[in-house]
Amino acid sequence: MDDLSGASERRLAGNEADDAARTQIAGARPLDWLAYLRSWAWLVARILIGYYAILWGTRWALHHVSLYGVVGWVGGRFGAAYPDTGYPRLPETIVAVVVPLAIYVVFVLATERRAPRELGGGWRGLGELGLGGLIGLGLFSAIVGVLALAGSYHVLGERSWLTVQWSLYAAAAAFREELMFRGVVLRISEERLGTWIALALSALWFGLAHANNPGATIADSVMVALFGGLLLGAAYLATRRLWLAIGIHALWNFAESGIFGVPVSGFVIPGWLSARLSGPDWLTGGSFGPEGSVVTLGVTTVAIAALLLIAWRRGHIRPPRLRRAVAARAGTTDTSIFGEGAT
Repeated sequence: MDDLSGASERRLAGNEADDAARTQIAGARPLDWLAYLRSWAWLVARILIGYYAILWGTRWALHHVSLYGVVGWVGGRFGAAYPDTGYPRLPETIVAVVVPLAIYVVFVLATERRAPRELGGGWRGLGELGLGGLIGLGLFSAIVGVLALAGSYHVLGERSWLTVQWSLYAAAAAFREELMFRGVVLRISEERLGTWIALALSALWFGLAHANNPGATIADSVMVALFGGLLLGAAYLATRRLWLAIGIHALWNFAESGIFGVPVSGFVIPGWLSARLSGPDWLTGGSFGPEGSVVTLGVTTVAIAALLLIAWRRGHIRPPRLRRAVAARAGTTDTSIFGEGAT
């Protein structure tokens, strides 16, 4: 009887402790709705400020900052000339890389009061940039290979290798877009929405941003969101730095126009190879280029899955902030049930 009585008392005490804990969790730190709405407003404001500062700041610089004089002066030291042809070349490429990087650094310092660690990493970051370049070049080469086997990619001839400098500008555009979509939209929205919703949001935004490109259709925008937005977002999540995504994006763009001579998201840029695509639009992407092709979606799906798996295994998948708060109030650090990956 004593043992039974003791066990009963212990169960009762445990139940009372559980009830007290639930009451404490339910009553602790009541939600300040005004502060809550302010925090959401500040998050949206940061996204819009960062996004448009990089977009408009880079556009302004490309129209008002000319480096042709500087590049021409350097060329003149070697007995060469660098005329302004009116087509994006090396001077515009330099501006398109330096200006958005500078704006992003200032934006993070001003709004978050920290150094942009996502642009750090030292030699490791440099290695991720190079690895990303190899991945981007390899993925697009595989896409062209599939199109060639299907009889849809035809090489018509070769141009001077100097024409590849025109594609450097397309590669430089990757810096601006990665800072805007992964550095700002994905990274900041993830603070409250969690990884999966933020990834979907940034991918959708990325697709819509290409909707006004030459030859773009709704289907093309959806394809860009599905393969481009998810692939590049997964590259950021896998490393929590932007260099891998920048490398993939830059070499993808460069290979697309500079090497294989096909349209880059609807833009026709002369490259080393003069090529032609033939076949149904669902296979070739039509005038928009291979980025609107189902082949691209198929080839990149494996890479997306692999990068997301790496991100999950490294514990880089974050739950929405509300769920993290619930887990914290429950007195546990195990948030795996809310989508947190294994560490």
